[in-house]
Amino acid sequence: MESINKEKAGKFAESIKSRIGSDSKAGNFFASVKNRMGVGSPEQNAADTYERGMKITPDCISAIENETPVKQYNIAVLRTLLKFERAEGRMQVTNKRVIFRASGRSVGGRTTLQHEYDINEVGGIEARKNYKFSFLYLVFAIIIIALASFITSGPSAFSGITSLVSSKGEDVLEILDLEGTNSEILILGHLYNAYNNEKKAISERKKAEENAVKAMEAREAIQNLVTEYEGNAVTNPTRTYLYGRRYLTPQAILDLAIPERDKAIEGEKTAIAEFETAKKAEKKTVNSRVFAQISLTILGLIFGFGGLILFFVLYKRFGLKLFILIFGNAGFTVCKVATGIFIFGWLFVISVIATIVCVFLFCFRPNLIISIKNKAGKREPIDISRKGTGFSEVIPTEETESAIREIGAIICDFQKSGDSALDKWNKRENRPSQPSVSEQPSYNPPPNFGNV
Repeated sequence: MESINKEKAGKFAESIKSRIGSDSKAGNFFASVKNRMGVGSPEQNAADTYERGMKITPDCISAIENETPVKQYNIAVLRTLLKFERAEGRMQVTNKRVIFRASGRSVGGRTTLQHEYDINEVGGIEARKNYKFSFLYLVFAIIIIALASFITSGPSAFSGITSLVSSKGEDVLEILDLEGTNSEILILGHLYNAYNNEKKAISERKKAEENAVKAMEAREAIQNLVTEYEGNAVTNPTRTYLYGRRYLTPQAILDLAIPERDKAIEGEKTAIAEFETAKKAEKKTVNSRVFAQISLTILGLIFGFGGLILFFVLYKRFGLKLFILIFGNAGFTVCKVATGIFIFGWLFVISVIATIVCVFLFCFRPNLIISIKNKAGKREPIDISRKGTGFSEVIPTEETESAIREIGAIICDFQKSGDSALDKWNKRENRPSQPSVSEQPSYNPPPNFGNV
């Protein structure tokens, strides 16, 4: 029987090696690298790390005399993230034993965990499938929030969409009648710059307006003076008038005032031109601020509602949801800052509540505990739990529920009926009755005539 098992194990190893060599160049490459580095062992590196699709008996361990496998379940996934360990646990019930085996990988190579117990010595089964709060995942959640917050508040926030709108900025500005506006203003800081530029432009426009009014008043004053002395030059040409600190005739006064009038007229024109330039600059900054508000509001709505929708649409993936929700929070914040509308503040509160819920969902991890007790009441011979396996996470699979429902019944049937219970479970699984592993015909390999 031992030779048969060795032959089967050898055949399986050869099939795995040939499959890796022919179908998976990447797998062959990494196995070669691990062999050169001395990680694990060459024999194990060539085989499937998780033993997927294999029966515990007789593919992985030897069967005892007259032992027949009844049913096997992929019952749990075992992980320790900080140690980079992961294993897939299977439980098999035979007519002789209850076996739990977990095979996987770690930093140093393959890892294997195995518990087995005589089926007639089993006294009961305790099974719990619940959720447990993980402080490690709380740290991960904080890191995700910090990373997403840094991206949304950093200078590169929304840079991809900024460049997209920048390339289409002229078309957008033409539609909004905002020609000449800076199109790269989708970052929130650009909105503040737009407000500051508008405030500065308004101040310069007001100053230019005051200068224009003063120039107009000065021109009117000198014009009134010239008009007055032109009349005096006709009516009293010899009379002298005080002009400045001297007494002068009307014609002498006109000779001095007319150049000043012409200079005041030029000053008035210059001041009016500066005022018109300041008005255009003010209009440009107002358009820039309006476009910034419109762009940021649209962008904020996309991120805000996108984050909320994906929170409800995505199945699980709570880490990804948390990352996206931070962008949603930033989106509604941008909308509130850009428009000042209070409804965006309420949407921000809703998004924050969704973020808090997502943090709790992310931190509460599924947890599995299955303890098979012996009749003597001593320590559990098979303990599938964090304490019993040494892994920080024991996660149930899709087959866990069916395993919990059926394992107890299988054990009880074999304890009461012995091997006669095989027919019942074979019929239940719609498979013909099979002889035990030790009774199956042996495999006789062909003679080896050497290499031709």
